[in-house]
Amino acid sequence: MEIVLATKSDIEGILALQDQIYRIDKVHPDSAQILSGLIDAEYCDVIVAKENNKVVGTGVILYLPIPAHGKPYAFLEGMVVDVKHRRKGVGSALTQKAIDLAKARNCYKIIFTSGMDRAEIHNFYEKHGFKKWGLEFRKDL
Repeated sequence: MEIVLATKSDIEGILALQDQIYRIDKVHPDSAQILSGLIDAEYCDVIVAKENNKVVGTGVILYLPIPAHGKPYAFLEGMVVDVKHRRKGVGSALTQKAIDLAKARNCYKIIFTSGMDRAEIHNFYEKHGFKKWGLEFRKDL
C-alpha cells in the first residue's frame, strides 16, 4: 500500500468511496469537476491510499491561513477507507500522511469534525493523538 497525492486519474476511485462517508445516495453531478479543482488547488492536498494501483482510501487537507498565528491550520475532510480495507492500517497511514503534510506546511494544528454518533471514528482519532476540543455550531444552507 502507498499513500500519495492524488492525480486526476484517481478521481473515479475517490468518488466511488464517497457514499461510505457522506450519508448520500449519489454524489453531486459536479463532483468530478470540483475534485479536479481541489487536486490543482494551492490551498489543499488530496491524498489517496492505493493498493495494487486501486484507490482504497482518501482524504482532503485544506490549509487555512490565520493572521493572528502567522501560519495556517489544517482541516481534515472526507477521510474514508473502503469498507473492505478497514482495520488494515490504511486509515492510520492516511492520517499520518495528513499530519506530515500539515507539518510541512508549518500548520499550528490539524482538526477534523465528525458526527456525534460516530464513536468508533472518534476513538480512532483519539488513538492518533487528537483530542476532543470545542463544540461545532452548524447551520445547513
